[in-house]
Amino acid sequence: MSFSGSISNALSGLRTSSLAAELVASNLANATNENYATRNLEISARTNGSSGGVEAVGVTRSVNSTLLGEWRRAQASTAELSTGNSYLSRVERIFGTPQTPGSLSDLMTRFEASLVSAAARPDIGQRLDAVAASAGDVAAALRSSSSELQTLRSEVDGAIGQTVEALNGHLSDIATLNSRIISANANGENTQALHDLRQEVIDTVAEIVPLRVLPRDREAVALVTTAGAVLLDGSAAELDFTPTNVVTEFRTLANGGLSGLSIDGFDIHGDTISRISGGRLAALFELRDETLPSYQTEVDALARTLVERFQDSGLDPTIAPGDAGLFSDGGLVFDPANETGLSRRIALNSQVDVEAGGAPWRLRDGLYAATPGNSGEGGLLLSMIDRLTASETIASGSQSGLSRTVAALTGALLSTVGADLTRNEDRLSFAAARSNELTEQKLRSGVDSDTELQKLMQIEKAYAANAQVLRTVDEMIDVLLGIT
Repeated sequence: MSFSGSISNALSGLRTSSLAAELVASNLANATNENYATRNLEISARTNGSSGGVEAVGVTRSVNSTLLGEWRRAQASTAELSTGNSYLSRVERIFGTPQTPGSLSDLMTRFEASLVSAAARPDIGQRLDAVAASAGDVAAALRSSSSELQTLRSEVDGAIGQTVEALNGHLSDIATLNSRIISANANGENTQALHDLRQEVIDTVAEIVPLRVLPRDREAVALVTTAGAVLLDGSAAELDFTPTNVVTEFRTLANGGLSGLSIDGFDIHGDTISRISGGRLAALFELRDETLPSYQTEVDALARTLVERFQDSGLDPTIAPGDAGLFSDGGLVFDPANETGLSRRIALNSQVDVEAGGAPWRLRDGLYAATPGNSGEGGLLLSMIDRLTASETIASGSQSGLSRTVAALTGALLSTVGADLTRNEDRLSFAAARSNELTEQKLRSGVDSDTELQKLMQIEKAYAANAQVLRTVDEMIDVLLGIT
């Protein structure tokens, strides 16, 4: 081999070793960066010229696509369940537990106890006052629970709007990164950092909406939800959602009172949850349109049971047709056709509400009695106790058609919330454990500092060997020049 060929080979080796050392340094510097993929230098024998040598043909990113896909799905599941868990915990605080002072169950127990106490001594005004106060507390708690449920729905609706806006921004960023990668490839520039950045943004999108990443020409990617909705293919899809300022029990997706989701103008209101299922966005839609409305239905059913049990003229002869009972629908008699939102309207009858100018003695003598009767007569109070504690057929809600006492119906509501929260927490615990395990695997598949240091030692040897070739050629040339 000629001197020039030897020099050319050695220089190509030095250049390749320099590039390899640069990549090792970059890998080691990013060893703790979760979004960094290990770089590897691809080399091959140089084919141009007759002397051979080595050349770098490219830099590859070491990515386990299967593991990355599983990790993203686990992250999406964790985000979905975590979102549901945070709101279910708040719902449980709204209703309380049977052991919580001031919970619906506790207030119902106090109401029943006040009736028993007043029935034992109907002549004591303070005990009648206590009945009126405890009945008022029950009505106030139902109103508060219903109002807070709708406040939660309003909050969730706003969160949907913010999430959709963020998702549109992320999709636009990925489309831009696709373009930059294509352009960089065309210009022969290094695209590895752009790939890392794109992967990080895709990871963020995957928590909002579970997706599949599909390769496209010139290292671009397309994004499709696991249910088949196209989010990005060439250009980014535009997701549209219109937040509602105030959400009430009368506003639903079905009646057009709330906004659904559309993709590039295509309305997917009818199957929004199924088309984006599995991530944070689906959890928010499910909370707004299914979970929280179901609790509203249950608390309305409880309010209806209370109103109807004390509205019957068979209980109190002074109640005429069209008169409200102990509990009213905003001061009016309750109409079963107007049950929706009853829990937000239920109120203590003004006839016995001291704050409204009523007189608690009517609890003993009749809600619409004109004057006080026999102070020792507790028959009406005893009848109220019977109505409150009797097992009667429930007219609506999940317990519809079943025979329940008011206490049992209240307990069923609280148990439903508690069971939903417990079930969600169990699923979240499993999902989080799986996510953590996959995260550890993902980190282990990242930069291995021991391997990189071994590479560095090999690079050092190769560099030294090529440098030795140059020194040897230099010495040989000096010898030849000395001879001449």
